Amino acid sequence: MNMARILALATRINRQILRDKRTLALIFVVPLVVMTLLYLVLTNTTNVHTLALVRPTGVESDNVNTLIDKLLPGKDKLNVISINADQVDTTLKQGNADAALVFPADFMTQVMQKAQPSVQIILEGSDPVVASAMSDLSESLLHQLGIALTPLTAQGQTQPVVLPGSAPLPLTIATPRYLYGGPDYTFNDSLAPALLGVFSFFFVFLLTSVAFLRERSQGTIERVMVSPMKRAELVMGYVCGFTLFALVQSLVILLFIVFVLRVHYSGNLALVFLTTALLTVGSVNLGIFLSTFARNEFQVVQFIPLVLGVQVFLSGIFWPIAQLPGALRPFAYILPLTYANDALRSVMLKGADFSAISGQMGALLIFALLMVILSALTIRREAV
Repeated sequence: MNMARILALATRINRQILRDKRTLALIFVVPLVVMTLLYLVLTNTTNVHTLALVRPTGVESDNVNTLIDKLLPGKDKLNVISINADQVDTTLKQGNADAALVFPADFMTQVMQKAQPSVQIILEGSDPVVASAMSDLSESLLHQLGIALTPLTAQGQTQPVVLPGSAPLPLTIATPRYLYGGPDYTFNDSLAPALLGVFSFFFVFLLTSVAFLRERSQGTIERVMVSPMKRAELVMGYVCGFTLFALVQSLVILLFIVFVLRVHYSGNLALVFLTTALLTVGSVNLGIFLSTFARNEFQVVQFIPLVLGVQVFLSGIFWPIAQLPGALRPFAYILPLTYANDALRSVMLKGADFSAISGQMGALLIFALLMVILSALTIRREAV
């Protein structure tokens, strides 16, 4: 083994890397950026859920409301808002609460009459993990309330009392009602829409950027320009060619998730595919555009941490955007995966129609059109 030859080869590789500024950035800068972003998200993201309370009414209910407040966890663990009974569904649909606990208006009267008051738990349900946690918390609260309240011995008594050794007040807990989803929905069901968007975006971007890079490096574009094709025809030909296979790939991923993995969904699959199609068109043209800045496949891979990694952290896949640090939220709203994730979850988990996700679809359309323009300029510059 000749050490001199080994050192000569190692020296050549080091010099080659030192001359490549993109490779140096990938080695030293990109990991720091991604780790900083992940640190900010993990240390500043709050996981406090919100419970909406429809409280008992009347002067005689003041004491029981005070008792409920004492039994609730602290604000660092649970955010509690008070609403009216007719505001329950609206509050949950707008995302202002994860669950609602509805006490009958005459709750205290039923207690005084030694009845069994019925309390309703209503869950938003789009995230099965959150729904399960809120259901357990609500049932625990009602159980503690039943222990704290004892049957009142005197008609007209309004002060709840706790007698040593007395039996808990029997409270009837109605079967939890789900606004979306249901008890059969699992964590995988809530994650499937996000993964559909991520996989469609990532694989299409990687396929297009590498394939178009080969078209450039092999001189195919120059040879095509010798033909009678116009530049506009060249642009549309490349875009349509890559987009066709990208759409087929997205369709295969969607069908696999639904019919092979058997995830639960409640919306229109055609609308799901339309959403992924818009995301795919944008991803195809993003791949064409960014491939201009790469000279080989290795340099294409360098774009992955910034193009995909940042979007995974900030697009609401793992943490709701509302819970992200304030400094990161503006960046989340310029990422296409943010709108794709929101639209796909709304359709698959909440059964939303086109009008409900029109804003997200509009944002994806703008992204797709912008990428088409940039990719067209890229191809024309290559063709000059």
